[in-house]
Amino acid sequence: MTAKPEATQSAGRIEGGIDAIVIGASADGLAAAAYLGKAGLRTLLLEESAEIGGPVRARDIAPGVAGVDGEHLVRILDPDVINELELYRHGVNYAARRLDSVYYFDDGETLHLDGDLQHAADLMLDDDTRDQFGTFMREALELAAFLRPTFAPLRSTEDAQSTKQALDKSVRQASPEISALIARYALASIEDVLNASFDDGPIKTLLTSEAAFLSGAAPHEAFSFMGFLRCLAGETAGLQGAVAYPDGGVVSIINSLRRAVQAAKVEIRAAAPVKSILIEWDRAAGVVLQGGGQVRAPIIVNALDASRAYLDMIGPDALDIEFQRMLTAPQSHLASARLQITLRGVAKDEATKENLRRRLVFSPPPNDVRRAFIDARAGRIPESAIVEAIFPGALDTDAAVDGGQILSIVAHPFPFDQAPDARRRNEISTVILAALEKIAPGISEQVDVIDLRLPCDLAKVTGANIAAYAAKPTIMQQWALAGTAVSASDIGGVYFCGPEAQIGSGISCTAGKNAAKAALREFKKEGGAP
Repeated sequence: MTAKPEATQSAGRIEGGIDAIVIGASADGLAAAAYLGKAGLRTLLLEESAEIGGPVRARDIAPGVAGVDGEHLVRILDPDVINELELYRHGVNYAARRLDSVYYFDDGETLHLDGDLQHAADLMLDDDTRDQFGTFMREALELAAFLRPTFAPLRSTEDAQSTKQALDKSVRQASPEISALIARYALASIEDVLNASFDDGPIKTLLTSEAAFLSGAAPHEAFSFMGFLRCLAGETAGLQGAVAYPDGGVVSIINSLRRAVQAAKVEIRAAAPVKSILIEWDRAAGVVLQGGGQVRAPIIVNALDASRAYLDMIGPDALDIEFQRMLTAPQSHLASARLQITLRGVAKDEATKENLRRRLVFSPPPNDVRRAFIDARAGRIPESAIVEAIFPGALDTDAAVDGGQILSIVAHPFPFDQAPDARRRNEISTVILAALEKIAPGISEQVDVIDLRLPCDLAKVTGANIAAYAAKPTIMQQWALAGTAVSASDIGGVYFCGPEAQIGSGISCTAGKNAAKAALREFKKEGGAP
């Protein structure tokens, strides 16, 4: 994923002949650049790091053993981006299009659910549970599909509405059945919905974990169920609510986006940090590079985190005071931990091998999940955590390791630490390993290398504000932040598609798509003719 480094800029050098500049080669930055270039704009993509992909990048976790930082599964990748940028032609392919999930519980029991949630109840459950789960999933999937447009980042001041107005509009346009579901689910907590829908048991336990996973909203808090609906609104490989593992891991999505950028004749410059956005007469005029040179362009799409995109590159004098307060307010107290482990030995019996080709989830009891959120918010390492694990080498032969296995894990929730010391890191790893023992007793004895990545580690590598990698707050707060972030500046020609513009966790690219399309609309309105 390394792009060609930019040559050292002379202090007085000024470049012209560019229609659009994209700052930041994250997934959204790459998507925005590809859309602009494909539309015929002469586009330049600037990335401060020597690597592209933002937090998603390949990295050696042990001598000769490659791992991937960032997400390890695809959940909410925008199908429009795949189709409009022809990402299948540029290399997107799935080693597992819909991963079955095996859930492990504190009492030692397990439950296997089909990756197609529409049919999971029919195939896997007894009669009573099948009826409960089937009804619940049909309603949740239907409502999530209806709400899908509201999970797209807001694009302009004209689009921006309060969350209540957005929901009121959805209700007015909905059928009576959907309106009833919105009234029942939209403002509710995970706990309230599941308590009303299920008896205590494994289904209630696993759904609590799924709804709380990666979220900054605790299960007992209002609006927390909407985070689950956001996940269900995603469509992976044509299947709603599914999760998939791409050939080559999620880093292959970045590589495909890069090929789309190159096919669109966009120039990529790595190791080319931007100092500020050049503004003339309340309009974007280009960027000033850290080396002192300038690149002139009337369109700037910024894919960095909002703090750097606005406070550092535009400056507080051009920003609304309320938006500045939003950017500087205390961030989420929650975060996820990402662990990659190398294990000695390879499974030999077919039953075990088949399980390795599934998504493995440790689901603590609902009360333990609630307690974990409370502890993590208070800065304490929780005693238990929700753990999602996959074996990349079992899903993709290119990721296999001779004589061993790589286990990729995401665990949640943990405290959002600015600079955790070795003791805190060890405590987090210990909690995760204890959960893995529920999945595979004795696995700790097979561990060779443990590689823990926290938000501070990702921020150090990417140069991002660490807050960009905290757990996202409630969907309502995400709506408010996204609406403000994409319309925060009155400077013409400036567009934003950083992390704060995205609703939900994972690689989506919707923010990059929307920023590019908004820029293209204005470019044509202003008389541009690519």
